[in-house]
Amino acid sequence: MVDLDTGELFNHGVRIPLQDKPFHILALLTQRPKQLVPRAEIIRTVWSDTYVEGDLCLNVAIRRLRAALQDDASHPRFIETVGSHGYRFIASVHGPRSDLAHVRTGRCRLAVFPLKSFVGSHSDSLAQSMTEQIITQLRRLNPPFTIITPEFTTERCSKSKSTMALCRNVSANYVLVGAVVRVRAQIRLTVRLLNCEAQECLWAESYTLSEQTLFASQEENSCKIADAVMHAIYVAIHRSPDLIPSSAHESYLQGACFLSRLTEPDVERSILSFQQTVRDCPQFAMAWAALANAHCAQVRLGIVPPRKAFVEIKRCADKALEIDDLPDARTALAYYYFLYENDWNAAESALVRALAIDSGCSLALGAYAQLLTAVERHQDAVEMMTRACGVDPFSGYTRIMLGWTLYYAGEYSAALSQLTHAMELDASLWIGHTSTAMVLERLGRLDEAVAEFKIAVEHSHRSSLTRAHLAYGLARQGDRAQACDILGSLLSLRQRRYFSPYWIALIHAALDQRSEALHWLDVARSEHCSWVVFAHGDPRFAALRPDIAPMRL
Repeated sequence: MVDLDTGELFNHGVRIPLQDKPFHILALLTQRPKQLVPRAEIIRTVWSDTYVEGDLCLNVAIRRLRAALQDDASHPRFIETVGSHGYRFIASVHGPRSDLAHVRTGRCRLAVFPLKSFVGSHSDSLAQSMTEQIITQLRRLNPPFTIITPEFTTERCSKSKSTMALCRNVSANYVLVGAVVRVRAQIRLTVRLLNCEAQECLWAESYTLSEQTLFASQEENSCKIADAVMHAIYVAIHRSPDLIPSSAHESYLQGACFLSRLTEPDVERSILSFQQTVRDCPQFAMAWAALANAHCAQVRLGIVPPRKAFVEIKRCADKALEIDDLPDARTALAYYYFLYENDWNAAESALVRALAIDSGCSLALGAYAQLLTAVERHQDAVEMMTRACGVDPFSGYTRIMLGWTLYYAGEYSAALSQLTHAMELDASLWIGHTSTAMVLERLGRLDEAVAEFKIAVEHSHRSSLTRAHLAYGLARQGDRAQACDILGSLLSLRQRRYFSPYWIALIHAALDQRSEALHWLDVARSEHCSWVVFAHGDPRFAALRPDIAPMRL
């Protein structure tokens, strides 16, 4: 049985795991039983939200679909290959046939075209740098739309075509265009956001860049542009700007910006901003979902008591879902079930629903990968994060999460490659340096690992979590004295405010203090520490593995 509403495939009541794209192909074929569906139409329909090597992706997806259906290509019972033309669903289809829109992503698409430049000798590099800065800032705000980057827009450009024609070429709903121009002694940046369907300008603004502080000016103005674009598209999508006051939009965007940095003080600031947002506008579902996920971030940083935080996560996610069925809210709810209740089935159901709403939701894909990692289904987890990177190929954070997933899978060289790429995309994220150091430590490159741990400490504003990782690295390097000093400071910190016992256990493990490590893992388990679910598969606890219970779905 195929359930198009939830995106699930069943065999006599048992759910059959099936990836997103193969399921979309199955849905498309079953809408037109006994009919030939051309390959080109399948590629255009199923991969509408990205640009891929269509024939190769289709071949792989069909193989996966046949494997799930236990169908033999040479003697098919379900899917017949019609030469090189396409495929036909040959089995009987019963029940109502809903539109494929039920299983397709509802994300709109923003095409970012390269800024034109009329500056002079440094024009190309300045325009390119500004374009990349704007994309980076948009990514950090976790936008509710797909970003089509210049790598895909420029190859479809033609000087003879209008901007709207170029929009149609890349199937975009919105387009961001602009130019960098020298006006006397100043550099002027002008940008416009266009609605391709309505053929109207949603927003436009000009900014002055100072040549004396050019880098800082680029970063500051790219943040402003990203905030304005997010606001304008959100209002356009919901078509009800009067329902959400501008003050609520402003505090929401401010919170999203703080949350993207993932430092302890910035996450705390994001929560205050989102709380202000929902006070100003209690019906702002996205703000409730963001608030739930900000509390999730606090739990993962290990700086608040889990019992207190998870109550807030559940409350905020439920509030968001009362207003709108958002994938971000479903993801926060999945974290609650996964990390606090240890109810794997409820967590997976919430994530399946999130991805049925929006198959390109990178937040849900990342949460699903973590769930799969916890139960040590590592290849499935890697595949899930690879899919997330396909949706969002220029997100440094998503690439870091793929590296983290490969780390737990024991694929350290592949993990290092992904993390190196992530640092090229965004070297400011401390989590990237921490993850890189974790991989280097496994590869035996201890001096390099400690150096990366130290960078992470600085980028995180000396957070407790990164200092715990540094202590782990120092202990592995043989510097027990410094490791013990940090351990002592963290134990003192824990007497004043909450700090996750999981990281204290980690330091004891690096110091070969087995009984102490197991004790603190027990404390972490009793406190519902979110990281305990990964303990059995954590390579750093390998020596303790016989005494750690594995997680099971």
